Amino acid sequence: MSLSLVSNTLDDAIHDALDKQVNLCVEDDLKRPSIFNHTCVLRTIVEYSNGTLDPKYGSSEPARELLMSHPGLDNVLDVAWKSGSYRDIRNLAILQAPKRLITEADQPAVTDYALYEAFTSPYHGQAVDTFLKYLEHNNKEFHHKIEGNASNYYGKFCSIVQSSGTGKSRLLCELRTKGVVVLYMNLRPSDDKTGFPARDDVPADILTTNPGSDAVDYCSRCCAFFAAVFTSVHKFLSAFRSLEDALQQWNTSICNLLSADRKRFFATLKVRYETYYKRIKENASKDAVAEINDKPSRLSISAEVEQVTKSMPGQKFMTRAYSDMVKSLDKLFRGTERNKPKFVIALDDAQSLNVQGPEGYRPSTILCRAISVYSGADRVDNHSVWVVFASTALRMADFIAPRTYYDSARIPADGRLIYPPYCQLGWDARADPLEGTTATKVAQVGHIMGYGRALWKSLQELYNAQDIMGVAISKLSGTSENKNLSLVVLSQRVCLNITFSHHEAVEFVESAVANHLLVCIAITDDRNWSFTTYPSEPFLSCAAASLLHEGNLDIFLKALEAKILSGMVDVGKSGELASRLLWLLAKDLYVRRTPLRTLIIPAVDGQEWNSELVDCQMTSVLEYFCFVFGDDFWDRAGKKAKKAFKNAFVNFSHWISMDENIWVSKNHDDQLETDEWTLRHWHRTSAVQCCYNQPLVDKMIPVYFDDRHGENDLSHVSQIFISDRTQRRSSENELDKITRDHDSIRCHSSRPWVAILVDMGLKKSEVKVKFSHNLAEGPCLRIYAAAINVKTFPFLSRSEQLSLTLRSITVHERTPPNGRQRMQFLQEQLFIPDSIGQYLGFDGSDSNVWRRVQYSQWDIFDGELNAED
Repeated sequence: MSLSLVSNTLDDAIHDALDKQVNLCVEDDLKRPSIFNHTCVLRTIVEYSNGTLDPKYGSSEPARELLMSHPGLDNVLDVAWKSGSYRDIRNLAILQAPKRLITEADQPAVTDYALYEAFTSPYHGQAVDTFLKYLEHNNKEFHHKIEGNASNYYGKFCSIVQSSGTGKSRLLCELRTKGVVVLYMNLRPSDDKTGFPARDDVPADILTTNPGSDAVDYCSRCCAFFAAVFTSVHKFLSAFRSLEDALQQWNTSICNLLSADRKRFFATLKVRYETYYKRIKENASKDAVAEINDKPSRLSISAEVEQVTKSMPGQKFMTRAYSDMVKSLDKLFRGTERNKPKFVIALDDAQSLNVQGPEGYRPSTILCRAISVYSGADRVDNHSVWVVFASTALRMADFIAPRTYYDSARIPADGRLIYPPYCQLGWDARADPLEGTTATKVAQVGHIMGYGRALWKSLQELYNAQDIMGVAISKLSGTSENKNLSLVVLSQRVCLNITFSHHEAVEFVESAVANHLLVCIAITDDRNWSFTTYPSEPFLSCAAASLLHEGNLDIFLKALEAKILSGMVDVGKSGELASRLLWLLAKDLYVRRTPLRTLIIPAVDGQEWNSELVDCQMTSVLEYFCFVFGDDFWDRAGKKAKKAFKNAFVNFSHWISMDENIWVSKNHDDQLETDEWTLRHWHRTSAVQCCYNQPLVDKMIPVYFDDRHGENDLSHVSQIFISDRTQRRSSENELDKITRDHDSIRCHSSRPWVAILVDMGLKKSEVKVKFSHNLAEGPCLRIYAAAINVKTFPFLSRSEQLSLTLRSITVHERTPPNGRQRMQFLQEQLFIPDSIGQYLGFDGSDSNVWRRVQYSQWDIFDGELNAED
């Protein structure tokens, strides 16, 4: 039977490198031709074939059968063996990887190529650098000796926990640009056909298919999996002459998520896994691992792992494969930067690994146990090999959740630490610089999409603006039914404060991070507290506005009212929440005074990304105040006031919260001049909820004057300052005390500005307005409004439920909790965790407008709950 050849697919350099590896492996046989073993050499050639040969012939039995069925093959092997070159063997048709490994169904769709092009577009931000430092720090801690003893860290694994679209997958793949060998594997469910990156079937099937059916069997699967990974990486990289060539080929072939080489690599890995698994099952004794009978709590390692003995089934195969890898790749692992990660196994969409199975254990527990085993064998030599789990599920931070604590880090019962999760994926990485867009064009889609997560901007090359808005709406609303969708939509726009003592709070936060784009700012080292928020993201705010006003306004407001009454949502202390709803929904309803045909207004020039988002467009202050206070408002304010504000506009689409005064100190690290601070909020269409201790005012809405006066945009900005009151007595006399040149504000603009004081707790309706000019502060329009009703705010006639909800919130705000609820409320307000953990990194030009949220302190005096000044 003739042995036909196929076209050569490897260049000379690769052939030479592969020949060298084969000859090294069969060196003893070359010295002693009498014991030449055709099967051994054939298996070795297949192993060092760069994935072009059928991996099944890397096993003894299939190789022997092939030799028996092709008598001429042994002669070809003899010739190759004597010459030391195996090029012709690699080109034999009978050895080629079968075409079925890459079928037409496996070929990426056109949309996959487009998504991958967006996925590999130039990287923005510093997240990959900070993550690299995070891994370096972790590796240093792992090998740090305490009083001569090894560190207490459990294993070289950690987690990235963050919501969708924040760049977890891209961050992991981007490590390859830092000289790190990255094996990225996506474990998303098999029925998820639309997500990108797509599911990697081989590792996903091994690790997630019926993982909870048998703990002992899953131990074997984990050890076989890691053994196959180490062997496959070892065989691939060691085939090249230099480390540079090996890394380049790895990045080109395996890190290309759509490449045929990557599919062949996983096909080979699967064969090796099956071989290891079979050998492990054959060698495992019945009592190698005790059965896991206990059903542990979410916060326990010992009940899940303690009964798995020190000798996992397959442990020796795994540790041997690990040892062979680091020895053969000495140039990679013996670099001068000992703590820099050399090889990262990235398991993305790994949330299914943390789901407790019918036997009462979580797959992640056993998987991390396997990592601990080979990590522990490497404590002396310090080869920086890491496993990183990425997920949208906050519970992924609880891989090895313990019963006790040590140095503020979560530890298992045997005294081992695990690393805090990583959350710093960056924010505003694609935002335009302040001088990059003129103030009159900030509503343009291309500008607004730059704020927040990088996802929106990355989709710009693939879809039009309407389609990307559809993606935002879909992601915010989630794929599964959610009883708290009203809280999701309102939280994104009006900064709802969830009361963590409420029995539904944890479920809501975890669901919102996993399914509704809530951002995890930090998780404390002991995992007791996770800090989450919807940071300023105007494109997503427009999506939330769409969901809110598509027939859901009354429904969502009723749901909010119910959550407030149940104690799940904290309404504030002086009308903050009611006021945020009042002013933002007034603008929403003004924009929608006639039904909207579209959320995005096409640009006059026809350019897609110059189209404007209707909720971010400039709205005339003259028209806005007429809508809020009535058509006769400017008649009451006077002609001078109307003339002063004829070119004034607002554009806010959402609220954000501060935890410090507007002006702190000139020496403060991120202190901005108030005009620049205002302009930055105008650019991202945000209004500001001031911190609780801010004197005089509670809110700021940016104002822009579109006229020809002034040199630049900074000279065109002004503010609407708002003070909230919920008492039953009038605070009208406090209105004149509002000044913007106060030391805590320091706004020195000469532009007209507005001061508003609203007595929401009064029953008698009243609106007073006056316009005055002060040389120190400039022209000021002062508005006093009392009572939440249609007479004070005529626009409330457009939504009876809004009026009812605002009044309900106002009553709730001035009514202190009583009895046990009062004590619970007090404890909740006074408790502030000592350790905040890792914060979200802000990479964009607007990083200095952000400050973390603080809790205010309260005390009880004479049976009443009073705020401390």
